[in-house]
Amino acid sequence: MTLSSLKILHVGDFFTSLKERSPGLFSVGGKLSNGFIRNGHYVLNFSYRDVARHYGFFNSRLLGRKAMWHALKKTVASFRPDVLILGHGYMIPPEIISEIRQVLPDMKAIQWNIDALFVEQNRLDVVARHEVVDASFVSTGERHLYGLLGDTKIVGFLPNPVDLSVERGRNFESKHLPYDVFYSCGNPDRLREICGRYWQMDEFCVMLEGRLPAETRFAYAGVRQQPYRSGYHYVELLENSAIGLNISRRSDYALYSSDRLAHMIGNGQLVAIERAIGYDRFFSEDEMIFFSSVEELCDRIRYYIRNPEELQKSAYKGWEHYSRLFNEVSVSDYMLRKTFGILKTDEYPWNFFY
Repeated sequence: MTLSSLKILHVGDFFTSLKERSPGLFSVGGKLSNGFIRNGHYVLNFSYRDVARHYGFFNSRLLGRKAMWHALKKTVASFRPDVLILGHGYMIPPEIISEIRQVLPDMKAIQWNIDALFVEQNRLDVVARHEVVDASFVSTGERHLYGLLGDTKIVGFLPNPVDLSVERGRNFESKHLPYDVFYSCGNPDRLREICGRYWQMDEFCVMLEGRLPAETRFAYAGVRQQPYRSGYHYVELLENSAIGLNISRRSDYALYSSDRLAHMIGNGQLVAIERAIGYDRFFSEDEMIFFSSVEELCDRIRYYIRNPEELQKSAYKGWEHYSRLFNEVSVSDYMLRKTFGILKTDEYPWNFFY
């Protein structure tokens, strides 16, 4: 067996989902599976939440979870994968993973997770599954990961991957887009720490509107009385906005960001992100808008709105660098070769202790 011919069973969420409120068209699971396939592997996707919904009365995931476990075990027995990859997989308890591994003791098992580790339940779930897998990859810097998971097993930072067959917008090609600033928010009442202050996000947006030029055009989703967007309507906003606000709930967890970072930059937006998060380790000041204060954020946005050609240049540079560094082929290759212990320390610039 070589790494060019692995059989991979990928358990997660992919590009389609029975869940209505989900921008699944940009699914990390779908992009990673694309990467594994493009690296020459045979990939079987198992959409565990939808399988549970299928078997549950009234499409209930909770009522269908035991039937989903049974279906997963049957799939493993039939497919006999070399690698089992669990994307989140909160509905699959560690004991079920252990039972599967007893049947195939030579099979490698990997978990990946893009949820925030400062949320208690997410942290507990990652820790529990780390006990029964060979490697864990999380979209948080390794300093936090090693503090949480220790160093007896493989842990690694998981970049939010971009896949240019999925992120199809090339916003930097247009000098005049319908919107200047894009921001999407799942829950505006959930406070977010921005430059040392906690903000309700409707209030933050009102503040921003007051400090930017009156003619600034905002594309909102889930905030400022605008509906949450998914599917085509979400894509439409992404592909028609020049600058994307990437505002996480906290900035003290190194490198953590929601996967909207990849949605925005992959579609050619110039992304604004708080400097403290640490992406200035990879990107320059003319590839992203880094800010350490609200005043700096407003100054940088104001400059780019007034200089659209500079905005286009910076958006292109950020898009080109991010898609070269954090694309689906590189990220999926990194995950597998780190798990199998054949990755050189300096092979990928994000493979470090942070």
